[in-house]
Amino acid sequence: MQYSEIGSALATQPPGRPIDLSRKDLRKADLSGRNLARAKLVGADLSDAILAGCELIEADLFGANLSNADLQGADLSRATLRGVSLKGANLSRANLTDADFRGGVMLDSSGASSIGRRVTDIADCICDYAAATRAKMAGVDLRGASFVGANLDGANLFGADLSDVNLSFASLKGADLSESRLGQTKFAGADLSGARLNNAVSENTMFGGAQLDGATLDGIDTGRCKFDQQLPLVAPGQFPRHIADLLDAHERWIATGGKDGQRAVLERTDMSYFDLSGRDFSGAKLRRCKLVGAKLTGTLLVLADLSASDFLAADLSGAALLGAVFDGANFTRAKLVHAMAGAIDILDGSGRRTGRQQLTSFVGANLQAAQTTGLDLAKCRMSLD
Repeated sequence: MQYSEIGSALATQPPGRPIDLSRKDLRKADLSGRNLARAKLVGADLSDAILAGCELIEADLFGANLSNADLQGADLSRATLRGVSLKGANLSRANLTDADFRGGVMLDSSGASSIGRRVTDIADCICDYAAATRAKMAGVDLRGASFVGANLDGANLFGADLSDVNLSFASLKGADLSESRLGQTKFAGADLSGARLNNAVSENTMFGGAQLDGATLDGIDTGRCKFDQQLPLVAPGQFPRHIADLLDAHERWIATGGKDGQRAVLERTDMSYFDLSGRDFSGAKLRRCKLVGAKLTGTLLVLADLSASDFLAADLSGAALLGAVFDGANFTRAKLVHAMAGAIDILDGSGRRTGRQQLTSFVGANLQAAQTTGLDLAKCRMSLD
């Protein structure tokens, strides 16, 4: 189906009647921002489609193929997603409230072919900061998915496979994870108050810094879990080799005035829980990086570019942020206590002052619930004005 036909169909659809795109080939279709509330997309192929910001409230996506689709910020509240494939899809900040992800298979009228999956596939999906309260996910395959900072309060995850899932700082209050698989699952800093984990199968399950007030753990092998009071940190010797080499080369570049090493340039790199305290990353370009729970105490980030990076619950206490750019960054629950921010002189190639200065910039940054005691935001750029 040509995308122009979709637009025409939407334009001519009678008011109040949901559009029916069931079984349509919509691979790589750009439907971003479209109003598809209550649309029928049963068995549709939406693999690699762009559905960012799309309104899919109460849409019927039974058995649809949404693998690698972009659903960032989409509203799928009360949507039917039974038997779908969302493998590798991006649902960051999507609204999944009351959505139904349970498995399901439907035969066509002839009984010759079927739509859907017995086990819904959400493996390797990115659902960071998604709102998924009361979502029905019993028995689904979530292996390798990321739900960092997501709200899964009251969600039903009974018997789901949560192996290698990152639920750091997620809210799972009152959620049912009974009989789920929790191999290498990370609940660092998560709120599991009142959650049920009865008979869950654990294997190196990480609960570091998690809230477990009123949670039931009957039948779970707690000996195969880690209940550290502090968040887990990745020591420098445990960094992936390519990241460690690049960061080391950057510090040589700083120390030798550019004669040795090279400037660190990383984009969309996951450095969550890395211990980067006391390092010198001045002038580094680390845009859109994930630094959830990272330790950056006393770190030098002078004139560094960390635009749109995620510092959820990171510790930047005492860090030097002079002239750094944090536009669009997320500092929810981060510590910026006594961090140094403000203007810094811009020098020319020979090291002489140019008479210009650069301010620390937080334009569009989220500082909700961040600890900013001793951080002088009055000396920072907070808006484009």
